Amino acid sequence: MKVVDLTHPITEKTPVYFPWHPRTEVERTATFDANKCEVRRLSIGTHSGTHIDAPSHVYAGQPTLDQYDPGLWYTETQVLDFTPRQPKKEITKDEIKAKLKRHGIGVLVKTGWDVRFGEPDYYATYPPISREAAEYFVEMKVLVVAADTPFSLDVHYILLKHGIPLVTNVNNTRQLKEGMITLIAAPLLIQGSDGAPARVLAVVD
Repeated sequence: MKVVDLTHPITEKTPVYFPWHPRTEVERTATFDANKCEVRRLSIGTHSGTHIDAPSHVYAGQPTLDQYDPGLWYTETQVLDFTPRQPKKEITKDEIKAKLKRHGIGVLVKTGWDVRFGEPDYYATYPPISREAAEYFVEMKVLVVAADTPFSLDVHYILLKHGIPLVTNVNNTRQLKEGMITLIAAPLLIQGSDGAPARVLAVVD
């Protein structure tokens, strides 16, 4: 058994997408010299770094992340490998359909884009999942969708409408082969939250 950490480290350089996404700040508030211990204050947006989106992110009045059964964060998941992938090249329904045959599991879309996380063009050039592919995930009753990229707004609307959480900006996918893993995606338990940073791990046999 091997455990792969799929999480981008949280730093003050953690990139954000929209201007209204708060920047990450890490401030030391206690030191060994002054206080005999170390403490830091962390300020971070709910959609920064490796994180999970809830339906309430894009739909008013819909479920928040803390309302999910925690069992969902431990999911049998299929890695769908689309590497190498060209910038902006959409992942189609036919490509997904050729790989995903099982109903009721999690899916992790691997494009190799995680190595560009933090680069200026990361958000502008990632290869998106198509609307039709997202609709196929719904048809296949996928439990959770993870990707080493962001998700387009259209895909947010399609998947979150059906309560399928989005595990966004996973890391280290080069360590995963196509096939089955156990995905552990544990969001911070923030009351009433539209999303949360998460520690995401893959358990590989």
